[in-house]
Parts: sequence; C-alpha cells; structure tokens
Amino acid sequence: MRLDYLAGAISAAALGVFGAGAAYAGGLEANGYDWDLLFDPGTYAARASTSYVHVNHEISNTAYDPSGGTVASSLDRVYFNVGAKGDLFDNTSCLVSAQNPWGSGTERDTTYAAVTTQAARERLHSIDLGLTCAFGIELGAGVVSVIGGISAQQLRYEADIPTSPTTTTPLSIDGWGTGWRAGVAYEIEEYALRVSAIYNAAVDHNLNGSAFGGDATADVTAPQTVEIKAQTGIAPGWLAMASVKWIDWSIIETLDVDTLAGTISSDYFYRDGWAVSAGIGHQLTPDLTVLGRVTWDRGTSTPGDSDVLVAGSQTDRWGLTLGAAYDAAEGVQFSGGVSLSTLADGTNAAGESWDRGYVLAVSGGFKGTF
Repeated sequence: MRLDYLAGAISAAALGVFGAGAAYAGGLEANGYDWDLLFDPGTYAARASTSYVHVNHEISNTAYDPSGGTVASSLDRVYFNVGAKGDLFDNTSCLVSAQNPWGSGTERDTTYAAVTTQAARERLHSIDLGLTCAFGIELGAGVVSVIGGISAQQLRYEADIPTSPTTTTPLSIDGWGTGWRAGVAYEIEEYALRVSAIYNAAVDHNLNGSAFGGDATADVTAPQTVEIKAQTGIAPGWLAMASVKWIDWSIIETLDVDTLAGTISSDYFYRDGWAVSAGIGHQLTPDLTVLGRVTWDRGTSTPGDSDVLVAGSQTDRWGLTLGAAYDAAEGVQFSGGVSLSTLADGTNAAGESWDRGYVLAVSGGFKGTF
C-alpha cells in the first residue's frame, strides 16, 4: 500500500472524527480553528460535520448552600464545521470554510446569581467565515507550502441578568471582526509526512445590542493562536499524528458590558492555554479506517495560593477520542467519533468548588471528493 494514499485516506477521515475531541477545550474555545481540509488529496473536496457536546461540570458553594447543592452547571452545545476546497492550479489550493471557533454556556441558580452578581444564564456563540489558500514549491524530496488567509468572524453573547432573586432580564450583544492567518507546511508524499504550523491573529470585536430596555456595548478580543501539527506513515496501513496548540487566553481578564443600568462585568482572569495531542490511524480495509487520539488540555483558570483558582473553573482536561470513517462509494465518505474527557476537581477564590467532571462529545460528518 502506498503511504501517500494511506495518509490521504486517514487524514480525510480524521477531519470528521476528531471534531468530537476538539469540541470542548480550555477558555472559551469550541471547535477552535481547523484548516486541514486544505491538504485533502482530492482535486475538489467538500465536507460538513457537526458535534454534540454534553458537559458534566456541577459547581457548589457551601457559603451559599451548606448542603453542597449545585449552584451552577454547564450547558450542552452543538457546533458545526463546513468547508469546500479546490486545487486552482498545480501548486495552489484554496479553502472556503464556516466554523465555530469559540463558544460556551453556563446556567446558575437565579438567587445565587443575584447574590453573587453573575448572570443566571449565559451563552457565547461564534461563526468564522474564512478563505485560506496554500501555494506549494518543490524543495528536496517534498513540497513546501506557504499558507495565508482571511476571515470575517462574528461573536454573539447572550445572558439573563438577575433583577431580583427570582427574576431576570435579557442581555444580547453581537458584532463582526476581521482576522488573518499565516503558516507553512512541508510534505513528503512518499512517507506520508506532513508538518504544518499556522498562526491565527487575534480578532477585535465591538459588540452592540440591548439590555434593560436600552443600548448595550462591549469590546472584546478573540485570542491569537499557534498550532503545530505533524503526521507520518509508520508502517503499511498505519499513520501517526501529533499536535501542539497555544492560545493567548491571558488577553481576556474581564468582559465588561456597558448598559443603561451600569457596567456588567464577568471575571475570567485566564492564563494561556496549551493543548497537546497524539493519535494513530489504521486502515482496516480499503473502505474502513479507524482512529484514536489522546489529548491533554491545560486548564486556563489562573491558580492562586494553594492552587485555589483566582476566578472561574477551567481545570485540566484529559481526553480520549475514538472514531471511524467509511468510504461508501468512490468520492463519498461518512465519518463519526466519540470523545470522553475528564475534568479535574478544584476550588476558586469565590468559594465555589467542584468534583471531577466529564465531557462526552459525539460527532458525525460527510465528505465528498471529485
């Protein structure tokens, strides 16, 4: 079996499978950025995938409820990733994409939220509409590709703000920003080898909307990121993969929303995020490929004295993702995956505490090539 063909089959399968493992990460990351379809071996390729994420992360505060009842929990969420890639010339490929890089969801007991001046319910949504191109130049036994792209990115923040221990009022703000990315990749088809590094610039957003019957505004910056990925064939039918990602979450300390009733602040005080993963893929038959990956994602809430977090509840995550891809016909592939992660226990300076939790994510996707 040619290793370059194997790499294409397994890499294409990984696009639809590993979305489950990326669907809940540190900070406010949802699916993150994914430009891998740009390297698909097909002349033209289109893909659509979606991930459903269930988060078991229940928070208590015995100063408020001595019985240790749940005062806050994470909301389930759904993310998508859609893209189409084409080889415009022998050495130039471009990808148009729509994805959800950022997202979160939290629900709190209304009385607890009122007492602690937090939102009773809040969600962050995003959509990134991107154009990314790669230009390849032969170098030695392989090809060096220079990568560049631009995006229009929307953020939308929605919250229910307590007006009493039992009532809330809605807050909704959104806005668009523009971003760019640049990177480089090196590929040797003979060995199914590819190493890539892509930088995604920070995106400034001016959010506008309404709250308390009047205007509401906020300025926020989506963080810059750097991700390095590598893959190589290790034996006939086998491909090894690994990645390292850095996200500049420390840029986000608070979210301040200006309203008629005053400024509403949410404290984050994040530290930078690091995620490391390693995986392996195996082509069982010409039509069926299976994959597995382990991931460590450093918690982005900043530790203080005695490891008590300054704010928030973002602790380390360890995850295992398993999946498969099936070529139903020539140029038609279906994929799916499931990811199970553990969330470390902890406490923060506000007196909140939580036991070990878990994240269960399920993804499915379709890809067509011609």
